[in-house]
Amino acid sequence: MENDGKESYKDVDQSEDLSVEYECSSDESDDKSQLVCNKAGERHWKHLKRYNRQREHRTITRVNCRAKIRFIRHYRTGKWKVSVFESEHNHPLCPPKYKHLITANRGLNEADKTQADSLRACGVKTCHIMGYMVSQKGGYDKVGFTSKDLHNHISKTMRSKVKDGDVFAVLAYLLSKADSDPLFLEKFTLKDGRLDNLVWADGASVVDYEYFSDVLAFDTTYKKNVYNKPLVIFSRTNHHGQTTIFGCALLSYERSETFKWALKKFLKIMSRKLSGGVVTDGDRAMREAILEVFPGIPHRLCAWHLHRNVFTVQIFEERWSEIISKYGLAENEWVQGIYNDKMKWATAYLREHFFGRIRTTSQCEGIHSLLKNYVDSKISFLEFMHKFSEVLKHYRNNHLTADFETFYKFPVLTTCLESFEKQAAKLYTRNIFKLVKDEIEAAGALNVTECPNSGDIVEYNTSEYFNQQWQLSYEFIIVP
Repeated sequence: MENDGKESYKDVDQSEDLSVEYECSSDESDDKSQLVCNKAGERHWKHLKRYNRQREHRTITRVNCRAKIRFIRHYRTGKWKVSVFESEHNHPLCPPKYKHLITANRGLNEADKTQADSLRACGVKTCHIMGYMVSQKGGYDKVGFTSKDLHNHISKTMRSKVKDGDVFAVLAYLLSKADSDPLFLEKFTLKDGRLDNLVWADGASVVDYEYFSDVLAFDTTYKKNVYNKPLVIFSRTNHHGQTTIFGCALLSYERSETFKWALKKFLKIMSRKLSGGVVTDGDRAMREAILEVFPGIPHRLCAWHLHRNVFTVQIFEERWSEIISKYGLAENEWVQGIYNDKMKWATAYLREHFFGRIRTTSQCEGIHSLLKNYVDSKISFLEFMHKFSEVLKHYRNNHLTADFETFYKFPVLTTCLESFEKQAAKLYTRNIFKLVKDEIEAAGALNVTECPNSGDIVEYNTSEYFNQQWQLSYEFIIVP
């Protein structure tokens, strides 16, 4: 009845240049129905007289227009007929090009809502969802809703998921994860009924830490949640040279006390197994926490890195002195502070310690770069937890793909030392084999200059093909 009435209203109230295209709202009951102009009624005066508003007044859209059409149904025949018809509007009618912007003509149908919710669950941003659906339907005037309508729907959907509060929804989510994952553990603190600090790790992360806990890297990201809580990610590179996430923490502040709490709870989740080395940036609060939680464990700072070819402490000291003298930085307090921390960042002083090839903060920055595709500063805790699970799935799919490349494919042997290359291809994962292959190629380019034999010891003196001055010596013991 409502659609038929709208079509009739359009046919009657249409001119050459102006149209009332769906500029109607309905008030329908069993025996009567009424269509009124979209500008019917007016805003109450008390809302317009408030001067202490924090927000600006909404624009006035209703001008008490009297245009309407009313239908009644005859009680005997059951047929509908027009009882009242007012065709005069007290305002200019809406041109056809604006008709899709009228409130009564807008709205997401069930198919649109389902599609938007599915795309949002996969980490697609709302603005990108809008662009996709506009392209799908052929234009903004054909999509049936505006960007604001889409944002309102997604916000309403998220609010419905956190009826009892965002914090309790997150805790309920973590408990449900623990029910399906026996190794899933979380530690949290509450303050005034609000979530203060949280650390969690799932079963797969606990297993990864058991294998790759010889090095632990952690850093804070930008505050990508509605509460502006910094996210701490504990990670390391695995046997494929890929990033592996061990766990995460949402903290109230970036202070030494909160970092200590996070590290202690993280170790408790990991059965108090200490790492062989810790890698962080130059944050002082992190360094203080590490010194207390990881006493005596090598600590590497990734905030500075001089040059990867600094082989000895002597060369490092010489080059440092040259830089200080050249630029007159002997009295610079910040430069002196960096020099005092040389044992934690200069390659020359860290060669005897293993840090999983982590030299800079690029690994942590890579996590941040991927994370920003899934989350933003407006999402709630619950939505953040879901999005972060998608990030973990992304990394673990990369691990699975790398395993497949290693176990079911064999590389083509191309070096002159085929036996060495073949053994390395069987021993190492595919990504690490590429690094070993570079070493084999470098060894294959050596020239043997002398091969003296003294008893059970064979000595090989070699030089590089393009650098005759670079001499290397190898000794082998002959075993009968």
